[in-house]
Amino acid sequence: MMLSCLEIKLYHTIYIHVSFIFVRYHRDAATMSEVPDNKNASLTAGSDDSMYCHVCPTVKASAFCMQCKIYICPSCVGHHKILRALASHNLLTGDKFPSFYPTEHGEDIKQCPDHPDEEIKFYCPSHDQLCCCACNVLEHDQCKKQYIPQISKDIHISQDYTELKEEIQSSEDQIKNCFKNIDHCLKAVENMNDNAIEQFTKFKALVIAYLNQREKKLLMDLKAIRDQDTAALEDLKATAETIQADISKAKTNLRLHEDNSNELFIATKRTRALLINLQSSLIELTHKSGNRYVELQKDPVVEKLLTNEKGLAQVITSPGRVIEGV
Repeated sequence: MMLSCLEIKLYHTIYIHVSFIFVRYHRDAATMSEVPDNKNASLTAGSDDSMYCHVCPTVKASAFCMQCKIYICPSCVGHHKILRALASHNLLTGDKFPSFYPTEHGEDIKQCPDHPDEEIKFYCPSHDQLCCCACNVLEHDQCKKQYIPQISKDIHISQDYTELKEEIQSSEDQIKNCFKNIDHCLKAVENMNDNAIEQFTKFKALVIAYLNQREKKLLMDLKAIRDQDTAALEDLKATAETIQADISKAKTNLRLHEDNSNELFIATKRTRALLINLQSSLIELTHKSGNRYVELQKDPVVEKLLTNEKGLAQVITSPGRVIEGV
């Protein structure tokens, strides 16, 4: 059976209307069951921070209905305006389009916080307070009050509203600068930490290089002392071996001439003179045969460094500065 264009349009209008009713039913049911997450689950932004239509979930929303409390796409906006039951609804579009789901405070903005059954209708300039009829009678009966529907006609072009928007914009700019400053400080913290570690590593390398250099010099000095003393003692040892050989030779010479008194006399005299010289050399050898006493004396600066709790370096912090307009 073929449907006419008028019938198709009628069915589509009925579908949209039923869809709005369905969405509002589930929204109210979520509120009644006090499960706010169920309500907010379908009201969150997409991965690109865009709000999507509640009736057409794959289409981005272009308006928000304050009465139905749902986001709707351009096609649903058209049907919203066609249906008589929905035509009077307040649709937020353009600059007024909310990028987040309005809070309960926004829904009940006219409700008096002190008298929930009353609506706010008056403004008291003396106390700078919004009043309902009950407030008017109970607390501001002597005040000169203003009727909000009368004084709010030109609110959009009033100085108070203009200044308020400018203050909000200024606050937004300030918080943006705060975020920029915090991000800048986070990077600065990371960079300062890396720079401090790099500086410590370089300083540590210098200390190690200095200690290696001093160690090399100390070992060279010890080797020089060892080589000098060894060479001197080796010379003394050679002299002692010569003296020992001369003494042995003199002893043998005396034994060879013991059978001849004349020769023994001569040998005795010569050996005596030789022995005197050998004894003089032996005394000198005895005095030189000692070695130098070598002891390691620790450097007091290095010893103090080993007991220093601050070690090679210490961390010093100072107050930072606020960077504006980064």
